Amino acid sequence: MKRIAVAAEKDVVSSHFGLCEDFLIFNTEEGKICKIERVANPGHKPCELPELIHDLHADAIITGNMGKTAASRFTLMHIPYVIGASGEARAAALAYANGKLKSDGDLCDAWSCEFFDHH
Repeated sequence: MKRIAVAAEKDVVSSHFGLCEDFLIFNTEEGKICKIERVANPGHKPCELPELIHDLHADAIITGNMGKTAASRFTLMHIPYVIGASGEARAAALAYANGKLKSDGDLCDAWSCEFFDHH
């Protein structure tokens, strides 16, 4: 089973990871969705949201875009990220589960984290 997190606005992929309304967690098996959880974004707190995704035991995160610091934290936690996604969150999760969704675009420079920058 894989747990794929999608930063979402209602049921659509959010344009930015940290500013999303919710995180949808799709449990997938054999390329199919078997369970969906919705977790509210507790608020944009640079460097804390990757920890939330990690604590939700996500195997990947999908979003429209994210900051370089968040992406670096996901890399350190061995959680692959996909940027450049859009459209229905469920379709994006299924595409990823079936190896058909890849990152597209550049990370943004909007956010930084003192802890990450100094450690």
